[in-house]
Amino acid sequence: MNAFTVEILSDTTARIAGTDEEIVATDGKPIQNRIYEYSQARAMEAGGPVEVAVQRSGRSTQITVAPDGTASRSAPTGPIEPVVPTAPAAPEPYEDAVPEPVSVTVEPIGHSARRAPDEGRPRGPAASTPRRAVSALVAPEVTPGAGEPARLGMRGRLNAVLGLSLAPKTNSAEMRLRASEATINSPIPDFSVVTVASCKGGVGKTPFAVALAQTLATVRGGSTVACADLAEIGGSLADRVGVPPTEGRDVVGLLAAHTDAAATIRPSALSRYMTRQPSGEDIVAGRRGAESGLSYDDAAKLADILAQHRDILVADTGNNPLAGSWQWAISAADVLVIPAPLRFDAASSAERLLQHLSATGSDVLNRTIVVVTDGPGDAPIVEHDAVEAFCEYAVPVLRMPFEPLFASGERIVPARLRPATTTSLTVIAATVVELMTAAR
Repeated sequence: MNAFTVEILSDTTARIAGTDEEIVATDGKPIQNRIYEYSQARAMEAGGPVEVAVQRSGRSTQITVAPDGTASRSAPTGPIEPVVPTAPAAPEPYEDAVPEPVSVTVEPIGHSARRAPDEGRPRGPAASTPRRAVSALVAPEVTPGAGEPARLGMRGRLNAVLGLSLAPKTNSAEMRLRASEATINSPIPDFSVVTVASCKGGVGKTPFAVALAQTLATVRGGSTVACADLAEIGGSLADRVGVPPTEGRDVVGLLAAHTDAAATIRPSALSRYMTRQPSGEDIVAGRRGAESGLSYDDAAKLADILAQHRDILVADTGNNPLAGSWQWAISAADVLVIPAPLRFDAASSAERLLQHLSATGSDVLNRTIVVVTDGPGDAPIVEHDAVEAFCEYAVPVLRMPFEPLFASGERIVPARLRPATTTSLTVIAATVVELMTAAR
């Protein structure tokens, strides 16, 4: 295998050991990027992988670079020089710091009169000196994510292979993603309701509500987000979450056990009717086969109970606009999210809901987001006309890529989502938090 050694002389210059050939970083690129590009070019000339020893400040890193640009750590293939033990240096002779004798004098112990508590203190009113509101010795504030090494893109790969700590570029996709996460984690004024609704079934309301709750809880932390099934009679929320609820852990059981929504409820008592998910959110499932549908007052009581110990409620709704629970979810929404697949019937249903909000003069329209999604059987030709129709109502229109886990009907677990889906959900969740903050 072709092998050579690169000595890094500075942040912009490196030299091929044993030659006068130098590698110079230009246009503000890190010297590690230029070494990587040079190594790939050498590998392409050699027609096979090359072994590169990168040396800097006495440290050496061995990597193998293939012609296709693949890089991986490797052990050195050449002989390893034996380490010759060096004899420890002889200790220097100890010299006394004070060679001459030292005399110690002791003051005689006597009895002195005890001073009165106020003796020696100035009389009269105390002078009022202004004090700082915050100590000048307080450590500077640290922005979350600032200074962390890159995990994505070329810099992320170099960090993983070479053990570097390159920061992402200022305007990179990774920095925008970190900014979205910081927005999600920002404080909100009060308990907030995020309603995922549409007048049509089969548009992906439930999987989107589950994934949105997971994204919010992953960033904000556990015990902050609840996702409730507000379908008139038990929807499919319990079938799409990672951990299914056991019998009795549902909306009906919670309302039956706590009839007075104004009464204080302990967190342990509340947790008996919720199911904790791996990402930290709790779900309150609907009960199928209930004797009566979930009413407007039932949904309001549920929100009052959850507001005692949660920050955000993600409401998964049904398809009946005449149901009391559906009407409460729309009227109480701090943010309304309307999923709209690229199908004529789904886009038309989303537009009708926007028309209804506009005709009734509801202020919820100012806090509404339309999420255009991809799915099997969708017609991309619908997108242009649909987006133009949505934009006429001055609502944000966001895009979400196709997610096979949503379309398959399986249980949704964050680790199984595609990276593009996770990134899109993070941006959508940040927009949701921005709207709920601006609404107060």
